[in-house]
Amino acid sequence: MIRTYQAEHGGMVFNSGLTRRQKVRRNRMTALMVISAIAASAGLLQHFHDNPASGGPTMSDSGAYFAAR
Repeated sequence: MIRTYQAEHGGMVFNSGLTRRQKVRRNRMTALMVISAIAASAGLLQHFHDNPASGGPTMSDSGAYFAAR
């Protein structure tokens, strides 16, 4: 009953899934977006770490250990 109603009124009877090529492309695009988001957030954090916005003088050795330096 429902299938015939959808078919008569222009609806899709069977919803086909994605092809292998479409899945691979979607996975690659998702991976690129995740990599670019992580790179942008890392760059933003590094920018704030290298350029502290403080009003007073800072000590060169604050006693904190940073592995990147």
